[in-house]
Formats: sequence, C-alpha cells, structure tokens
Amino acid sequence: MTANEIKTLVPGIASGNETAYLMFFSSTNGLLFGLLLRILGHTKTAEEVLDEVYDEVKRRAVLFSKQNERPLTWLILIAHRRAVERLCCQPTSDTLRYLESNTQHSAINITEQRRLVRAALDAIPPLHHRMIEHAFFSGMTTLEIAQELGQSPAAVEGGIRYAMLQLFALFRSMGFTAEPAKPLADQRQT
Repeated sequence: MTANEIKTLVPGIASGNETAYLMFFSSTNGLLFGLLLRILGHTKTAEEVLDEVYDEVKRRAVLFSKQNERPLTWLILIAHRRAVERLCCQPTSDTLRYLESNTQHSAINITEQRRLVRAALDAIPPLHHRMIEHAFFSGMTTLEIAQELGQSPAAVEGGIRYAMLQLFALFRSMGFTAEPAKPLADQRQT
C-alpha cells in the first residue's frame, strides 16, 4: 500500500471506521514493530508499546486528518516517543545492562555526551532548536508545532529536517561519532 493510500485511511479511522483502522494497522504494523523491537529489544515490550501507539492513533486521528502531514512520519514519531518513554520511565534490568554496556564501550561518558548535545542544540538557530524540542522531547505533531510557533506545517517539516542535518554535522565535527546502538537482543546473544 502506498503512502497516499495509507493517508486516505486516516479520516476513516477518525470517524471510527474499523475497516479503515484494520487496513491502516495491517499496512504499517510490521514497520513499527521492527522499529520498536530495535529500540526496546524485547518482543513483549515492543508488542505492548505497539498497542499503545495504535491506541493513540485512534485517539489522535482527528487531529492528523486536519493537517498536511505524512502518515508514516506521524506514526513513527508517535512510536519513537512511546518507546523512549518506556525506556526512560520503566527501565528493566536488561535496559540498565544495555545502557551500562553502551556507556562502558563509548569513547566519552554520558556527562560529556550531554554537554555535546546541549552545545549542538545551542549552535543551531533558536527556532530550529524549539522545533526539535517540540518534536522529539514533547511529542508534538507537525501541526501542533506549526500552531505553537506560528509557522506552516511544511516550514516545520523542513525546519526539523534542516536542524537534524545541522545537528548530525555538528556531532561529527565534535568527535561524537558513536556507532549505532545494538538492540538488546543482539547483546544477549554475545
């Protein structure tokens, strides 16, 4: 199913159409489950968070259908925020081992990482800084950010994309070139 076909299902979800919801779910759940499993590292936890994501989709579909946002972007942002919340708010012993392992193998410690992140965020324009904070730390949608900042949704999407590219370049220039984290499942196998 194409992104445009998926987008046409959202108004149906907003109006309570169960068929539209099931089609949306079956077209997107594999992608989201893979993302959540990569972040969370546990099948059961990923399944629980996946359920939470789709519950939120049902509740927020009305808001989505009124904005000009891509459905997969919207869905991935919700899933990412939910997964991070789960890791931060309900750490398991595996999560703590995972965090300890990544800290031990990192060239710089967590305090230094935080300093670098703050420095990078401070180096980008204030408007882009606020867009990043709203999108990734507050879990706001593109439309909500646009309304908050008095920008168009397209300007917000472009601003976030531009800010992410700037942050990536800044991290590299600061020597923050950590390899992508391994999922918890991969670490348990070694």
